Amino acid sequence: MLSGIFLAISAANAQITVNSTWFDNYEKIKCTSGSDKTFKFESDYWGEEGTTFSLTKTSDNHFSVSNCDDYDYLTKIRDVEYRVVEGHKLLLFKDAKGNILRHYENNKDDMWESEILKGCYHLLEGTYVDENGTKYTVSGNEFTIGGKKLNFRLDNPQQYYIIDLSDGSQYWWMVSTTGINIYHIKDNGYGGEPGDVWHKLKDISSNGRWEFLSREIVSSNILWMYPSGMIRIMRNEIFARHGYVFNSTDLKEYFGKQPWYKPLNNNAAVKLSAIETLNSEILKANETAAREGSDDPEIEEGLK
Repeated sequence: MLSGIFLAISAANAQITVNSTWFDNYEKIKCTSGSDKTFKFESDYWGEEGTTFSLTKTSDNHFSVSNCDDYDYLTKIRDVEYRVVEGHKLLLFKDAKGNILRHYENNKDDMWESEILKGCYHLLEGTYVDENGTKYTVSGNEFTIGGKKLNFRLDNPQQYYIIDLSDGSQYWWMVSTTGINIYHIKDNGYGGEPGDVWHKLKDISSNGRWEFLSREIVSSNILWMYPSGMIRIMRNEIFARHGYVFNSTDLKEYFGKQPWYKPLNNNAAVKLSAIETLNSEILKANETAAREGSDDPEIEEGLK
Protein backbone atom coordinates (compact mmCIF):
# COMPACT_ATOMS: atom_id res chain seq x y z
CA MET A 1 0.00 0.00 0.00
CA LEU A 2 1.23 3.48 -0.86
CA SER A 3 0.77 6.56 1.25
CA GLY A 4 1.81 10.16 1.03
CA ILE A 5 1.20 10.34 -2.73
CA PHE A 6 -0.63 13.44 -3.79
CA LEU A 7 -2.61 14.58 -6.79
CA ALA A 8 -2.09 18.30 -7.35
CA ILE A 9 -4.86 19.92 -9.35
CA SER A 10 -3.46 23.16 -10.74
CA ALA A 11 -6.27 24.54 -12.87
CA ALA A 12 -9.09 26.34 -11.11
CA ASN A 13 -11.81 24.46 -12.98
CA ALA A 14 -10.03 21.11 -13.00
CA GLN A 15 -11.80 18.02 -11.79
CA ILE A 16 -11.70 14.24 -11.94
CA THR A 17 -15.09 12.83 -12.80
CA VAL A 18 -16.56 9.36 -12.42
CA ASN A 19 -16.09 7.29 -15.60
CA SER A 20 -13.32 9.59 -16.84
CA THR A 21 -10.58 7.62 -18.59
CA TRP A 22 -6.92 8.56 -18.89
CA PHE A 23 -4.41 7.06 -21.35
CA ASP A 24 -0.62 6.98 -21.55
CA ASN A 25 -0.56 4.99 -24.85
CA TYR A 26 0.09 1.63 -23.17
CA GLU A 27 -2.09 1.81 -20.09
CA LYS A 28 -5.36 3.43 -19.18
CA ILE A 29 -6.72 4.29 -15.77
CA LYS A 30 -10.42 4.83 -15.20
CA CYS A 31 -12.26 6.49 -12.38
CA THR A 32 -14.90 3.88 -11.57
CA SER A 33 -16.64 5.55 -8.63
CA GLY A 34 -16.35 8.57 -6.43
CA SER A 35 -17.82 11.09 -4.03
CA ASP A 36 -16.91 14.62 -3.06
CA LYS A 37 -13.76 13.41 -1.35
CA THR A 38 -12.78 9.96 -2.62
CA PHE A 39 -12.36 8.54 -6.13
CA LYS A 40 -11.56 4.94 -7.00
CA PHE A 41 -9.45 4.09 -10.07
CA GLU A 42 -8.63 0.88 -11.87
CA SER A 43 -5.98 0.35 -14.54
CA ASP A 44 -6.05 -1.61 -17.76
CA TYR A 45 -2.86 -2.61 -19.60
CA TRP A 46 -3.52 -3.62 -23.22
CA GLY A 47 -6.81 -5.21 -22.20
CA GLU A 48 -5.40 -6.93 -19.12
CA GLU A 49 -6.58 -5.96 -15.67
CA GLY A 50 -4.00 -4.02 -13.69
CA THR A 51 -4.25 -2.52 -10.24
CA THR A 52 -6.77 -0.43 -8.32
CA PHE A 53 -6.21 2.58 -6.11
CA SER A 54 -8.15 5.39 -4.47
CA LEU A 55 -7.65 9.14 -4.39
CA THR A 56 -8.92 10.82 -1.23
CA LYS A 57 -9.10 14.59 -0.97
CA THR A 58 -6.94 15.93 1.85
CA SER A 59 -6.99 19.63 1.01
CA ASP A 60 -7.93 21.91 -1.83
CA ASN A 61 -6.63 20.38 -5.06
CA HIS A 62 -4.74 17.58 -3.34
CA PHE A 63 -5.46 13.90 -2.97
CA SER A 64 -3.75 11.07 -1.14
CA VAL A 65 -3.47 7.61 -2.68
CA SER A 66 -4.57 4.53 -0.77
CA ASN A 67 -5.71 0.96 -1.34
CA CYS A 68 -2.98 0.51 -3.93
CA ASP A 69 -0.98 -2.63 -4.62
CA ASP A 70 2.80 -2.48 -4.93
CA TYR A 71 2.40 -1.88 -8.64
CA ASP A 72 5.57 -1.26 -10.64
CA TYR A 73 6.10 2.48 -11.18
CA LEU A 74 3.43 3.51 -8.64
CA THR A 75 5.81 2.60 -5.84
CA LYS A 76 8.04 5.46 -7.03
CA ILE A 77 5.30 8.07 -7.37
CA ARG A 78 5.14 10.83 -4.77
CA ASP A 79 2.98 13.40 -6.55
CA VAL A 80 0.54 13.46 -9.45
CA GLU A 81 -0.24 16.82 -10.98
CA TYR A 82 -3.29 17.66 -13.04
CA ARG A 83 -2.37 20.09 -15.77
CA VAL A 84 -4.26 21.49 -18.75
CA VAL A 85 -1.89 22.15 -21.65
CA GLU A 86 -3.43 23.86 -24.67
CA GLY A 87 -6.66 21.90 -24.27
CA HIS A 88 -5.03 18.62 -23.21
CA LYS A 89 -6.11 17.46 -19.75
CA LEU A 90 -3.23 15.55 -18.20
CA LEU A 91 -2.27 13.63 -15.09
CA LEU A 92 1.47 13.85 -14.51
CA PHE A 93 2.82 11.10 -12.26
CA LYS A 94 6.03 12.29 -10.56
CA ASP A 95 8.67 10.78 -8.35
CA ALA A 96 10.18 12.33 -5.22
CA LYS A 97 12.45 14.56 -7.33
CA GLY A 98 9.58 15.86 -9.45
CA ASN A 99 10.51 13.82 -12.53
CA ILE A 100 7.51 12.90 -14.68
CA LEU A 101 7.52 9.10 -14.86
CA ARG A 102 4.17 8.77 -16.62
CA HIS A 103 1.69 11.18 -18.14
CA TYR A 104 -1.91 10.27 -18.86
CA GLU A 105 -4.28 12.24 -21.06
CA ASN A 106 -8.02 12.42 -20.46
CA ASN A 107 -9.83 11.09 -23.51
CA LYS A 108 -13.07 9.22 -24.11
CA ASP A 109 -11.63 7.17 -26.97
CA ASP A 110 -9.12 4.35 -26.90
CA MET A 111 -5.92 6.13 -27.83
CA TRP A 112 -3.48 3.24 -27.58
CA GLU A 113 -2.88 2.39 -31.22
CA SER A 114 -3.36 5.84 -32.72
CA GLU A 115 -1.06 7.60 -30.27
CA ILE A 116 1.74 5.04 -30.44
CA LEU A 117 1.77 5.13 -34.22
CA LYS A 118 1.48 8.93 -34.31
CA GLY A 119 4.51 9.16 -32.07
CA CYS A 120 6.49 6.92 -34.40
CA TYR A 121 5.49 8.95 -37.45
CA HIS A 122 6.84 11.99 -35.64
CA LEU A 123 10.15 10.23 -35.00
CA LEU A 124 10.46 9.34 -38.67
CA GLU A 125 9.38 12.62 -40.24
CA GLY A 126 12.09 14.79 -41.73
CA THR A 127 14.45 15.18 -44.69
CA TYR A 128 17.37 12.80 -45.07
CA VAL A 129 20.19 11.86 -47.42
CA ASP A 130 21.71 8.39 -47.76
CA GLU A 131 25.31 7.33 -48.29
CA ASN A 132 24.88 7.70 -52.06
CA GLY A 133 23.51 11.23 -51.87
CA THR A 134 19.91 10.21 -52.58
CA LYS A 135 17.39 12.43 -50.83
CA TYR A 136 14.56 11.01 -48.71
CA THR A 137 11.61 12.88 -47.28
CA VAL A 138 9.18 11.48 -44.72
CA SER A 139 5.99 13.46 -44.17
CA GLY A 140 2.78 12.01 -42.77
CA ASN A 141 2.41 8.63 -44.44
CA GLU A 142 4.37 9.62 -47.53
CA PHE A 143 7.92 8.39 -48.15
CA THR A 144 9.72 10.15 -51.02
CA ILE A 145 12.88 8.47 -52.33
CA GLY A 146 14.85 10.37 -54.95
CA GLY A 147 11.71 12.15 -56.12
CA LYS A 148 9.59 8.98 -56.20
CA LYS A 149 6.69 9.07 -53.77
CA LEU A 150 5.59 5.95 -51.93
CA ASN A 151 2.90 5.68 -49.31
CA PHE A 152 3.93 3.85 -46.17
CA ARG A 153 2.24 2.73 -43.02
CA LEU A 154 3.03 1.64 -39.51
CA ASP A 155 -0.14 -0.33 -38.97
CA ASN A 156 0.82 -2.54 -36.04
CA PRO A 157 1.33 -0.72 -32.73
CA GLN A 158 3.19 -3.73 -31.32
CA GLN A 159 5.55 -3.83 -34.34
CA TYR A 160 5.84 -0.10 -34.99
CA TYR A 161 9.48 -0.53 -36.05
CA ILE A 162 8.37 -2.11 -39.36
CA ILE A 163 7.73 0.12 -42.39
CA ASP A 164 5.35 -1.18 -45.07
CA LEU A 165 5.88 0.65 -48.37
CA SER A 166 3.18 0.78 -51.03
CA ASP A 167 5.44 -1.08 -53.50
CA GLY A 168 5.07 -4.16 -51.30
CA SER A 169 8.48 -3.98 -49.60
CA GLN A 170 9.00 -4.06 -45.84
CA TYR A 171 11.88 -2.68 -43.80
CA TRP A 172 12.92 -2.38 -40.17
CA TRP A 173 13.82 1.08 -38.91
CA MET A 174 15.86 2.23 -35.94
CA VAL A 175 16.91 5.69 -34.81
CA SER A 176 20.60 6.60 -34.93
CA THR A 177 22.66 9.49 -33.61
CA THR A 178 22.51 11.21 -37.00
CA GLY A 179 19.15 10.10 -38.39
CA ILE A 180 17.57 6.71 -38.97
CA ASN A 181 18.91 3.38 -40.20
CA ILE A 182 16.71 1.18 -42.38
CA TYR A 183 17.32 -2.56 -42.54
CA HIS A 184 16.11 -5.49 -44.58
CA ILE A 185 14.00 -7.79 -42.41
CA LYS A 186 15.54 -11.12 -41.47
CA ASP A 187 13.14 -13.93 -40.67
CA ASN A 188 13.77 -15.38 -37.23
CA GLY A 189 10.50 -17.28 -36.87
CA TYR A 190 9.15 -14.71 -34.38
CA GLY A 191 8.09 -11.82 -36.60
CA GLY A 192 11.50 -10.88 -37.96
CA GLU A 193 14.56 -8.91 -36.88
CA PRO A 194 16.94 -6.39 -38.46
CA GLY A 195 19.04 -7.93 -41.21
CA ASP A 196 21.48 -6.20 -43.55
CA VAL A 197 21.41 -2.41 -43.72
CA TRP A 198 19.37 -1.10 -46.63
CA HIS A 199 20.32 2.55 -46.13
CA LYS A 200 21.72 4.79 -43.42
CA LEU A 201 19.89 8.09 -43.58
CA LYS A 202 21.39 11.32 -42.25
CA ASP A 203 18.97 13.99 -41.12
CA ILE A 204 19.30 17.27 -43.05
CA SER A 205 15.97 18.87 -42.04
CA SER A 206 16.11 22.65 -42.24
CA ASN A 207 13.85 23.23 -39.21
CA GLY A 208 15.47 20.86 -36.74
CA ARG A 209 15.20 17.15 -36.26
CA TRP A 210 12.35 17.16 -33.73
CA GLU A 211 10.26 20.14 -34.76
CA PHE A 212 7.10 18.32 -33.62
CA LEU A 213 8.13 18.94 -29.99
CA SER A 214 6.83 22.48 -30.40
CA ARG A 215 3.33 21.35 -31.37
CA GLU A 216 2.71 17.82 -30.02
CA ILE A 217 3.08 16.22 -26.59
CA VAL A 218 5.81 13.60 -26.81
CA SER A 219 5.07 10.04 -25.71
CA SER A 220 7.38 8.61 -23.05
CA ASN A 221 6.65 5.14 -24.38
CA ILE A 222 8.62 5.69 -27.60
CA LEU A 223 11.61 7.37 -25.96
CA TRP A 224 13.13 4.02 -24.97
CA MET A 225 14.48 3.89 -28.54
CA TYR A 226 16.80 6.80 -27.76
CA PRO A 227 19.92 6.73 -25.57
CA SER A 228 20.10 9.43 -22.90
CA GLY A 229 22.56 11.50 -24.92
CA MET A 230 20.08 11.80 -27.79
CA ILE A 231 17.21 12.60 -25.45
CA ARG A 232 19.39 15.41 -24.10
CA ILE A 233 19.77 16.78 -27.64
CA MET A 234 16.02 16.47 -28.20
CA ARG A 235 15.30 18.40 -25.01
CA ASN A 236 17.78 21.14 -25.75
CA GLU A 237 16.56 21.51 -29.33
CA ILE A 238 13.38 22.95 -27.83
CA PHE A 239 15.46 25.74 -26.26
CA ALA A 240 17.72 26.11 -29.31
CA ARG A 241 14.70 26.75 -31.51
CA HIS A 242 14.13 29.89 -29.43
CA GLY A 243 17.74 31.03 -29.68
CA TYR A 244 19.00 29.83 -26.30
CA VAL A 245 22.77 30.26 -25.88
CA PHE A 246 24.42 27.13 -24.46
CA ASN A 247 27.33 26.88 -22.05
CA SER A 248 28.10 23.20 -22.63
CA THR A 249 30.77 22.72 -25.29
CA ASP A 250 29.06 19.77 -26.97
CA LEU A 251 25.72 21.58 -27.21
CA LYS A 252 27.40 24.69 -28.59
CA GLU A 253 29.14 22.57 -31.20
CA TYR A 254 26.06 20.55 -32.13
CA PHE A 255 23.61 23.43 -32.48
CA GLY A 256 26.23 25.70 -34.00
CA LYS A 257 26.25 23.36 -37.00
CA GLN A 258 22.47 23.59 -37.47
CA PRO A 259 21.48 26.07 -40.19
CA TRP A 260 18.25 26.96 -38.42
CA TYR A 261 19.87 27.85 -35.08
CA LYS A 262 19.96 31.62 -34.45
CA PRO A 263 21.34 32.42 -30.96
CA LEU A 264 19.75 35.47 -29.33
CA ASN A 265 22.51 36.19 -26.78
CA ASN A 266 19.72 36.85 -24.27
CA ASN A 267 18.56 33.70 -22.53
CA ALA A 268 16.16 35.70 -20.37
CA ALA A 269 14.14 36.38 -23.53
CA VAL A 270 13.62 32.68 -24.23
CA LYS A 271 9.97 31.81 -23.55
CA LEU A 272 8.61 28.32 -24.12
CA SER A 273 5.03 27.48 -24.97
CA ALA A 274 3.03 25.29 -22.59
CA ILE A 275 3.57 22.23 -24.79
CA GLU A 276 7.30 22.93 -25.08
CA THR A 277 7.57 23.34 -21.31
CA LEU A 278 5.81 20.02 -20.71
CA ASN A 279 7.92 18.24 -23.33
CA SER A 280 11.12 19.56 -21.77
CA GLU A 281 9.98 18.13 -18.41
CA ILE A 282 9.06 14.75 -19.91
CA LEU A 283 12.34 14.55 -21.83
CA LYS A 284 14.34 15.59 -18.77
CA ALA A 285 12.82 12.76 -16.73
CA ASN A 286 13.44 10.20 -19.47
CA GLU A 287 16.97 11.50 -19.96
CA THR A 288 17.66 11.05 -16.26
CA ALA A 289 16.13 7.57 -16.20
CA ALA A 290 18.13 6.50 -19.27
CA ARG A 291 21.35 7.91 -17.81
CA GLU A 292 20.85 6.23 -14.44
CA GLY A 293 20.26 2.92 -16.19
CA SER A 294 23.30 3.31 -18.45
CA ASP A 295 27.00 2.71 -18.04
CA ASP A 296 27.76 5.45 -20.57
CA PRO A 297 30.34 7.70 -18.84
CA GLU A 298 30.17 10.57 -21.32
CA ILE A 299 26.63 11.63 -20.41
CA GLU A 300 26.66 14.99 -18.65
CA GLU A 301 23.95 17.25 -17.32
CA GLY A 302 22.30 19.55 -19.84
CA LEU A 303 20.01 22.45 -19.13
CA LYS A 304 18.49 22.59 -15.68
